[in-house]
Amino acid sequence: MNRGLKGLESKVLDRGQCAACGACLSLCPYLRSFKGRAVKLHDCDLSEGRCFSYCPRTEVDLEALHRSVFGKGYEDIEAGPVRRVVMARALGPALTKRAQNGGVVSALIAFGLDEGVIHAAVLTERDSELLPQGRIAKTKEDVLRCAGSSYVAGYTLEALNRGPWQGQERIGVVGLPCQVLALARMKASPLEKRTPVDRVDLVVGLFCTWALDYRPFAGFLKERFGDKPIRKLDITPPPERLLNVTAGDEFHQIPLDDIRAFIRPSCQVCLDMTSELSDLSVGTVEGEEGWNTVIVRTEKGEDLMRLAEAKGVLETRAYPEDKWAHLKEASILKKQRGLNALKDAQEKYVTLPQKVIDAVLKEVAP
Repeated sequence: MNRGLKGLESKVLDRGQCAACGACLSLCPYLRSFKGRAVKLHDCDLSEGRCFSYCPRTEVDLEALHRSVFGKGYEDIEAGPVRRVVMARALGPALTKRAQNGGVVSALIAFGLDEGVIHAAVLTERDSELLPQGRIAKTKEDVLRCAGSSYVAGYTLEALNRGPWQGQERIGVVGLPCQVLALARMKASPLEKRTPVDRVDLVVGLFCTWALDYRPFAGFLKERFGDKPIRKLDITPPPERLLNVTAGDEFHQIPLDDIRAFIRPSCQVCLDMTSELSDLSVGTVEGEEGWNTVIVRTEKGEDLMRLAEAKGVLETRAYPEDKWAHLKEASILKKQRGLNALKDAQEKYVTLPQKVIDAVLKEVAP
């Protein structure tokens, strides 16, 4: 079986299963992103390549990856390894005004750069047409330009592969669960890397239940709002389930059912809602506007959080038990939907011990 570009095409690209993570792009002259698509520029005859090895939708052994990151297997089936979970928000008007929800991700990355914890960060910035692209941030101003969410899958990791890197030895990356999974695969790959992935020293993962395909979603917004610039997008928590859109100076609400057709097919077989292979995972807090959920997973993540709290960058509160139970329930349901979708999939990209699969499928809400 081909485990190079030909295999990536047949198993992922041709079947619409690309997660738009960007891990396969700009590794060689053959693959690039163009307006929300991974585009093959030339044929490649390699029988084994990094593009296939790094992809989060090809031959993923989650048990082995969890061992490589955490030193133990896929044991914490509800929401991944957890050292502690808190509510948090950024302290500082510049961040809270521009960032999403509590502004924790932007605050931590900007703080990490200021403190020298990291020397640069790979983030996602959307352009004037809502197209998300990976960007290298080296200053607080760079971070602020990337603040906010577009809910559109972007090839963020292409920026990590492409650089340019000028001596930065500690790199931070902020990504969706599929991108965090790809990073873990990049680090664990036995193939010669020739990329800066071994310099990635901090991974901040975002919560995600699905991401939208850029082209149809951008067309939908164009039809609805014409040439008005889309200034902000936000999704309300249950039970409303609305997409809030600021188009020009106007505020609109769109039912999520109106945009579900634009969800990328690869999201249906995803098992990870909370970026379980990251150092820190960040999302919203149900029913608490202006706050983030932060799951601390590693010692590295704990050190950064403690330092940010001590220096007044973040305010934290204890996480309510009922909200934690709801979050774990949502995470388990995401895994169950993904496993059930994989039963009917042509290619079952993920490997887990059967006892783990059985435990997830039998799990009930807390």
